[in-house]
Amino acid sequence: MSAPVSTPFQKTVSWLVAHANFPAYRLPDKAELMVLIVTAAEQEQVALQRSPRFLVESNNVAADASLKAYNMNRSLAHYVCNNGQKT
Repeated sequence: MSAPVSTPFQKTVSWLVAHANFPAYRLPDKAELMVLIVTAAEQEQVALQRSPRFLVESNNVAADASLKAYNMNRSLAHYVCNNGQKT
């Protein structure tokens, strides 16, 4: 079992608990705001470093053409000819 992943926000809260006796006491407003801005910046940096999920680009031209032809043939297979009409 892997260790739980700690986010920058969790690290900041644990630091505040350990060093600033949070939530019983709070830092001065400006100091608290600065800590939260740094935490948000770290969170954004982590999100940018994470690779995007489900981003798949196909460079197989033959497979793309084959799939296009297959879909076109499927649409033509359902064409109904009405030979029952008398002229």
